[in-house]
Amino acid sequence: MIPKKRFFRLFSLSLVCGMLVTGLPISKGYAAPEAQVQTETSNGKWMTGEYHTHTYQSDDAQESLTSVLDHAFEQNHLDWLALSDHLRMSSRDDNGTTLSGGAIPLSKGLALYQVPKIKELQNSGKYKDKVIFSGFEWDMPQYDHAGVGILTDHPGSEEELKVISQFEYMFTNRSESSFDPANVAEWKLQGNRAYSTKEDTRTAIQWLRDHYPDSYLFINHPSRKKGSGSEIKISDIRDFNNLAPNIAFGFEGMPGNQMSPDRAETVDAYGGADFMLAKVGGVWDALLGEGRKFWTFSNSDFHFNISKDRKYSSGYWPGEYSKNYTWVNGTTMKAVVDGMRSGKSFSVYGDLINALDFNITSGGKKEETGGNLQVTQGDNLQLTIRFKSPEKNNNGEPVQVDHVDLIAGDVTGSAAPGTAEYTKSTNDSTKVLRRFTSNDWTTDAEGYHVITYKLDAASKNQYFRLRGTNLGINVPGETSNGEPLIDPKNTTTDNETRFSEINKRNYSDMWFYSNPIFVSVEPYSDQQAVDHTAATLSLGDTSQVTDDITLPQEGEHGTMIQWESSNPDLLSHDGHLLVRYPRENQPLTLKATITRGDVSVTKLFDVTVKGLNDITSVELFSSMKTADGQGYTGGQWTNQSVTASVYSSVYAEPVTSIKLELSMDKGEYQSYITNQPIEVSQEGKHTLEFRAADNLDRQAVLSLPVNIDHTPPLITLKGTNHVTLKEGSLYSEQGADATDNFGVSGDVLVSGTVDTTTPGTYTLRYNVNDLAGNAAQEVVRTVSVEAGEKNDSDDNDSQSGDSSNSGSSNSSSGQTGGGSGSGETNTSSKPTNEQPSTMQIDVKAQQESKGALNGVFSIDIPTGAVNSDGQVSAVVLPEDKAPSAGNLQLLSQVLELNSTSGNNLSKPVNLTVNYQADKVAQDSKPAVYYYNESQQKWIYIGGTQNEDGTVTVSFNRLAKFAVYDYKPLALSDLNGHWAQSYTDRLIGMNVIQGFENQTFRPNDQITRAQFAKILVNALGLRSSDEGTTFADDDKIPSWAKAQVAAAAQAGLITGYKEQGKTVFKANQVITRAEMAVMISKALNSNAGSSQGTVNPFRDTSSIPAWAQSSVNTAVSAGILNGYEDSTFQPDAEATRAETTAMIYKLLGALHI
Repeated sequence: MIPKKRFFRLFSLSLVCGMLVTGLPISKGYAAPEAQVQTETSNGKWMTGEYHTHTYQSDDAQESLTSVLDHAFEQNHLDWLALSDHLRMSSRDDNGTTLSGGAIPLSKGLALYQVPKIKELQNSGKYKDKVIFSGFEWDMPQYDHAGVGILTDHPGSEEELKVISQFEYMFTNRSESSFDPANVAEWKLQGNRAYSTKEDTRTAIQWLRDHYPDSYLFINHPSRKKGSGSEIKISDIRDFNNLAPNIAFGFEGMPGNQMSPDRAETVDAYGGADFMLAKVGGVWDALLGEGRKFWTFSNSDFHFNISKDRKYSSGYWPGEYSKNYTWVNGTTMKAVVDGMRSGKSFSVYGDLINALDFNITSGGKKEETGGNLQVTQGDNLQLTIRFKSPEKNNNGEPVQVDHVDLIAGDVTGSAAPGTAEYTKSTNDSTKVLRRFTSNDWTTDAEGYHVITYKLDAASKNQYFRLRGTNLGINVPGETSNGEPLIDPKNTTTDNETRFSEINKRNYSDMWFYSNPIFVSVEPYSDQQAVDHTAATLSLGDTSQVTDDITLPQEGEHGTMIQWESSNPDLLSHDGHLLVRYPRENQPLTLKATITRGDVSVTKLFDVTVKGLNDITSVELFSSMKTADGQGYTGGQWTNQSVTASVYSSVYAEPVTSIKLELSMDKGEYQSYITNQPIEVSQEGKHTLEFRAADNLDRQAVLSLPVNIDHTPPLITLKGTNHVTLKEGSLYSEQGADATDNFGVSGDVLVSGTVDTTTPGTYTLRYNVNDLAGNAAQEVVRTVSVEAGEKNDSDDNDSQSGDSSNSGSSNSSSGQTGGGSGSGETNTSSKPTNEQPSTMQIDVKAQQESKGALNGVFSIDIPTGAVNSDGQVSAVVLPEDKAPSAGNLQLLSQVLELNSTSGNNLSKPVNLTVNYQADKVAQDSKPAVYYYNESQQKWIYIGGTQNEDGTVTVSFNRLAKFAVYDYKPLALSDLNGHWAQSYTDRLIGMNVIQGFENQTFRPNDQITRAQFAKILVNALGLRSSDEGTTFADDDKIPSWAKAQVAAAAQAGLITGYKEQGKTVFKANQVITRAEMAVMISKALNSNAGSSQGTVNPFRDTSSIPAWAQSSVNTAVSAGILNGYEDSTFQPDAEATRAETTAMIYKLLGALHI
């Protein structure tokens, strides 16, 4: 079982006696010896602990040794703890008493106070069976910190303590006078001091390797010095690990100081994890991509929780918030470090999980975290994950994992010192291979959640690692597409409030990380390669060939394929069809010869070229439009006239003539001229049947149904059209029937309010449309509530007298009304302050309309927003009836708006929604979201915040709306930029994000892969794990592969044909012409057919033929524009800012 991991930078040293050597010459690159892992033989177990904790013996810490140990073991139940006070001058003992003689080196303080106190406590029976170790945190020369532990065969002995003292003398700038003169004299004979340069850091690591090879050195808070001269770069990490792979084998990926206002004391923390760990495809993945056994860990970096003066906060107690889970064989610190060195470990924040078993199996072989599974190319791989969480964490809150990510990357071998690869800090192959939610796991009898997943057959060297979180995929301010967002600094000025907010932040943002499992694949032999290629080689359906066949020249595993046709005069050896439609079907054979090295095999494919005897020589094609010019689909009901036209195509020779005929409503066939418009305007169900015949009497028939209804339905009230009630009495809605000659669309909509607790006259309105969109004449019922003596009620189930109607009554088709059901609303004498929950606005197509529900919303509908006169209805949904919004914090009531004229509007309306200002979180703002029914999720719109506690948006569709708490992402180079109005919405939708330095780089160019990813995310298309068929699929970056595949499946991209292959060119900068094609396809336009005359740009002739209709479509839709000089510039390369503007306008055109 394996919980999650994080990285911490600490160095603890265990003491070992040994001879020292003189200063070692260091070169600029360090080749890596093989790491050796020694383990003690015993039954292993999972143990929890950490190696980065401070006591009073660090001058910046505020707790005693005993207090730290009590919290670690008795309150937080750790199994082991490595102390790591600063290897500096120390002015206090372990209890915090100031030393009378002044500060002393830490190594001396350990010998005088810490180590004796630990022995005393354990000898007295405290901390039984716990592993306690005295390490230290070293200021690496010219770098930040490292946690060091010097391990010898005699922990805590006088000789071991002397080794720590020697390390402090040699590798820090302590004064020589602070050490025993006799020791100094001895040490001078063994080597020179080295504490000033970066090379001195490497000298110290070599010294540990040569004299105390069981020791450890972990990089602490690795990114804290990012951007400074002390920054730890990936080349430094590679050097350290190459010099001593058994010692420098990990880092603090999940740093301590989680209670700091700037989480983990770094601007590059994501979900509390260092960016080196948190960024998929980043620094850690680059190291793993070399096959390095370099692991991640977590720590508290405890100095104090909240300072004694209640002004500052720093970190949690050891084991309170972060834990490392390590498989340990033995009961000593050496066994613990061997367990860490093996990589069988995971790290966790907030007790998100407390058990994890992660393994990959193949053919009876199994490896767990830190292991390397040896397989043969083509072997099947099965992955299993078992995890569980405690009932509550140390904050007293229930714990639940939202999802677990399986992250995979390629292993391509070691980077050589001095090469560009040695300084490269990314692994472009790394991606989230699969995201598992509760829908993907089962729970076994032991309470473990179990996930099994079949990986692709082994084909290349890879690693697989896990991360998990309690957060959803898109939580504003926390995650975007499942990736953690940068942690902002808490700037609350009130100390106690700030402490509480930080703690709440941390326990609402919890993660775990596992170390990886490597899979090493032995390549196929030549025979295996050709056999596997032959088994998988396919040409698809070749039973009715009418065009060229694409014959691959290269196969899998480096194989080459040669083709031979048995009838090259009909179908050439390279797949070209030389004779189309021979008189008879012609069978032939294609022989593929698959070769690698000296081995080859053949595979035969049966092919039939389709002949004239097996084809339909004539086909008919139609175009149908309604009177307003919109496309019409046969069989739909419409209240407009319909115009149809037909033309024929001929596929066979010889044909000398075509005869076209038309039969209307099963009448006799009459002669018809190609593309002649036929208008149908009479009400009723009609059929246009077109027939074509060639001179060889081969026929094609096309039947087009047309349904027209001009007559509106009729509404008949049940009961009277006026009701009189006494104040406080019950009102029972009787409903209404609707009849229509061809049928109505849904039930009668009843809207209005009757409040029997308040005298007055109330109006209920009844509306319905028929299948063709004809609106019935509105019928009203008035209800008069007269003042007088209120009725008393003994009915305990009676409700408030405020009755709101947005329900439906019965409707029927045919010539008579039907249905007897009715909606009933009870009222009582009890007063109510509730607002009405529904309303209806009469809307005129050529007139501005306004409406409002007091305290809920108001709407301004401009002239021309709706296509026809009708009504807009508004319903306030109960919170339990509204669609789930995940972790979004609701600030308003949920409102549903619908129009009888259709919910997609020709012009945007101004919608103003009331919200609860007191519920807006710090650094957040209220934002309007709408619910997209097809995507089944709430989508960010944004809006302008008003002083009266409302938010106003301009939007061109009606739907469900609500105001949610939104934490905006501030990108410095967008302030005042012309594209900011576009980027704001796309950032809120999590379609785009900024870079790690909180910039957007609006003037950077954008590649085809980047554009495809933005487009797919904006349209809400489901990402695809299936990959693409592009010949250059391996060149598509891992972060964009799923979106490129989705775009290809949706038909948004088709690629380029080059040398018989289809390629995508993912990393090529996209042009305006290419953008126009993708945008046109997203608009569901037929980019391959004429859309009218291309807009009159001066450079129209330079627009490629394949893009002209698409450019026209995109320009006509207002998405693409020309430049000031009246040119379009199709080959111009778009910027990131221009892209956001285009995508924003596309969303508007699609009403998204």
